[in-house]
This record gives sequence, C-alpha cells and structure tokens, in this order.
Amino acid sequence: MPFITFIYKIGSNSKTYYGKYITDYISDDHEGLDLVIKPYLLDGINKYRKQNNLKKLKNKIIIGIMSLSIDQVIPIDSTNAEIRCFDFYCENYNYICDTFINGKKLL
Repeated sequence: MPFITFIYKIGSNSKTYYGKYITDYISDDHEGLDLVIKPYLLDGINKYRKQNNLKKLKNKIIIGIMSLSIDQVIPIDSTNAEIRCFDFYCENYNYICDTFINGKKLL
C-alpha cells in the first residue's frame, strides 16, 4: 500500500507539524504529491476545528513531502502509538477516510 509522510506549516506560524497519508492508490498523473494530500489535510484540519468550535482555516498551508512508499506488498498497518506520533494521520481506503489529529480519530 502506498503512503506519504510529510511535514506542514500553517500560515506564518513557524511550528512544523508531521503527517502521514495512507491509501490504496496514488496516481502517477499529478502535479505534485503535496497537491495529492492537501485536500485531505485541509478537510481533516477543518473537521477538527469545527468539532472544537473554531473557525474554518483560512491560512495558507505549506506541505513538504518527506517520503513516498509505493510498494504494494509490504503491509503498512500502524499501531495506535504510531498514529499518536503524528499531528495528522489519514487512512484512505476505497474513498473512506479515517482521519486522526493528535492521535484522536475525527468523527
């Protein structure tokens, strides 16, 4: 299963956040891996903000890809400890996303 690990920054904040995106398919026809994961990241952050009574994110997000794995044979199951390690973690299988922010699954 393919997965992407990445860092991101929100607006002019200097804090760096860490993310992992796991999916069953990543097309080779894209304009950049950052653009592949950006909609999932924005959606997850805004769901988190809504659940915490915060306004929708309007700041620019900058994404830096750290790694890509496209091996279809290696299992990529993550433990709960690994999921908690990332600020943003998303599993997208068959267009069903399970998204975690700070280790907590979004509803």
